[in-house]
Amino acid sequence: MLKRSIGIGMLCVAGHAYSADINITTTEDVVKDDTECSLREAIEYLNIPADDRPEAGYMGCGGTGASTNILLEAKKEYKVKSPLYIKTALLIRTDYSTNVTDEVAEGMNNATLKMTGASNIFVIDDANNQSSALVTFKELTLAGCGVQKCADKGGLIYNNERLQLNTVKLSGGWADQGGAIYNVGVNSDYPAYASTVEVLNSLFEKNKAAEGGIIYTQAPALFITRSVFRDNETATAASANIYAAQGLSDEKLVSFPLSMYKISNSTFFSNKGAVANVTDGMGLNNLTMVANGSGLILNAPKAKAYISNSILIGNPYPVITGGSDCRFESGDQSVLWNNLVSPVCGTGNVSYPNGIWNGTQLFAGSNVEGECASLKDDTTALLCPYRTIEKAFTGYFRPRILLSYASIADSLIVNKGLKSNGKDAFVTCEASDQRSVNRDTDPAACDRGAIEIVVPTATSLAGQDILVGEVAKISIADYLGDSDLMPKEECESLLGKNPTGAAWKDGCIQIVQRETPSKGSLTIDLQGNLVYTPNGAWRGADMFTIRVVTSSTRFNTSNKPYMEININVVQETENTMESKTVETSGGSFGFLSVFALLGLAGLRRYKKS
Repeated sequence: MLKRSIGIGMLCVAGHAYSADINITTTEDVVKDDTECSLREAIEYLNIPADDRPEAGYMGCGGTGASTNILLEAKKEYKVKSPLYIKTALLIRTDYSTNVTDEVAEGMNNATLKMTGASNIFVIDDANNQSSALVTFKELTLAGCGVQKCADKGGLIYNNERLQLNTVKLSGGWADQGGAIYNVGVNSDYPAYASTVEVLNSLFEKNKAAEGGIIYTQAPALFITRSVFRDNETATAASANIYAAQGLSDEKLVSFPLSMYKISNSTFFSNKGAVANVTDGMGLNNLTMVANGSGLILNAPKAKAYISNSILIGNPYPVITGGSDCRFESGDQSVLWNNLVSPVCGTGNVSYPNGIWNGTQLFAGSNVEGECASLKDDTTALLCPYRTIEKAFTGYFRPRILLSYASIADSLIVNKGLKSNGKDAFVTCEASDQRSVNRDTDPAACDRGAIEIVVPTATSLAGQDILVGEVAKISIADYLGDSDLMPKEECESLLGKNPTGAAWKDGCIQIVQRETPSKGSLTIDLQGNLVYTPNGAWRGADMFTIRVVTSSTRFNTSNKPYMEININVVQETENTMESKTVETSGGSFGFLSVFALLGLAGLRRYKKS
């Protein structure tokens, strides 16, 4: 029942094509009076004023009752030869159907718009400065022209309206200004209708520009959250990958730090050039900015810009003497609240000071992206390398809780939020992190950076069906939350002697039989890989619980410094395995999937104390 209800919920999210929506029926970029509807034809149809749109439709698109929603087919590539001009409010999204057992992962089914010419893909401007048209792109991939310059302004998108991006990948854009997006951002006659860019859960990758390798905007009219920016490039040293040519006007700054344009819960890494220039009217909160060409250019002479609760270290990486994490322009008055920074950025605001990192080894591994070394193999690095888990649209850098910490208070990242003192302006942590994980409700217990450490408290279930003569190989890595297994060398100091009399194994693993006596042996490594070897050709199940100690649970205030995971191993002979796995008892793997969902549903934020 649980899986069915989840499937139905996801079906509601994914949606289906209503009769009034406009379905694109060809991947070619054509305008032809036939029964096929191309993306260009659909946009041209909607650009016609609503009262003037032909009832019979236009070039195979629309007609009486047509909505302003344009639907593309999942995972298909649509060719674009020249700019698509949008002059009206509309939505373009990928449409895909699901059944009640499907698990829908946003971003895994994106349709792709591929520029086959030498221009940007969209020019969004209705030529009316007394209004602002809402243009939304959802679950799309925009692939740029891939040549030295796609456009002067906006390698993928030129925007002069209200643009919303949700689960969009933007790559391969190349321009003089705004490798991916050029945003006008100003409207001198009607300031309330200045164009804006709103970005949610999106990925900007491999875009280039002389100025604003990611986004160039005349004023900082940007709302960005839960997004990743990687491998973009800004060529001009005075510019930055997110670049605002000027700050906001005085009348828009009166409510500082409220009502600010903001970038939050996002990750920047491996970008060439500075991450961003911070001008009056910009707020940056809970960001992870590491391993870029340089960090932030701070240029807010009116003291109406802030950076708070963020990680800004290792820019560039490997770390160089002095570092380039912060560059303060003459007269800058930006406010830095409670960040983790290198010494070049300073201690920041006296009431909410920065933490200072003086290290050189930032990532636990040989590369910025890849597998994370164990706590035994790397004892000092603060972060795991960037990793994208299965069925996720974006990845992240996971903070590590090191063996050297005597308490969680020793971490420079975890539980490093601050409460407002009631006198000075301050911005606390965001309510949730880049993954939509809720942050701790106590402002003092939230974490710096884009990621909030999660410790599972519910008992999970893992297992495997095997044939006689086989061994079961089970990974518990995904059940550990954001923690690492403790090396066996640390177990005696935490738990004393192993009650079995044997030497401790990694994870300080203990086995408690549940419904059956032990029928095999178990090994474990620091990556969470279990190998179960049956002690004979028995048929049935071995059901037991493992208790493991992690870098987080060792600080539990209870007398249980471990987490529990139920393990079921079912062994059968070859001719009986098929029927056994469809039974609803005995703990077979088919049934395990339901319990795995139950375990995931039970995850909650663990207050690290």
